[in-house]
Amino acid sequence: MQSERFTIRMAEPEDDPAIAALVIEGFIDKFRPVFGKRMDQSIRIMEKWISLEHSSGGVESFVIEGCEAGEVAASVGVRTKPSNDDIMARGLWRTLTQNLGTMRALWATTLLSYPRYSAKSSEAYIERLVVSPGFRRQGMAKGLLEAAEGLADETDKKTLGLHVSGNNLPAMRLYEDEGFGEASRQRSLLTGHFLGIKDWIYLRRNL
Repeated sequence: MQSERFTIRMAEPEDDPAIAALVIEGFIDKFRPVFGKRMDQSIRIMEKWISLEHSSGGVESFVIEGCEAGEVAASVGVRTKPSNDDIMARGLWRTLTQNLGTMRALWATTLLSYPRYSAKSSEAYIERLVVSPGFRRQGMAKGLLEAAEGLADETDKKTLGLHVSGNNLPAMRLYEDEGFGEASRQRSLLTGHFLGIKDWIYLRRNL
């Protein structure tokens, strides 16, 4: 898929480490309270998470390559198939405890359980959309949303959904410009206190 200035392609398994690093970089303010003093383990944990999403979570990813070989400038993960939640949960828990210890793993699991979402067979769901800070304002996020919509159409979905934190105003504006509207919201005092995110807004777009 070609845009004016970049190419969007389906991710391959060898892209998982680069996607993991990108996600940590893009959401560093969220992950720092989760991992605490073990931020050095965060990319390893996220890489396992991404791998589990692709193997058992029903997720396919798109990437945009950066200027250097192997660099991922932006990525989106889209769930279009049922997730094996038992395999996902056991795999993530094992990785968290191995890298963080049991107590910090419990803490991470609690914070990472937000926002809560119940999958719908008629909906494609965007698990994560992130653009590296050095590549923002180039239309990459919009291009990835178009790729996600195309995948949703190919898999006969009726809607495309996602969650965004209530304090992420640039993302809110992007999604509203792309036709997403608020369907519901969750409020969490826990994530409000520790992550600075009080509201998780569920946005949906009809296809």
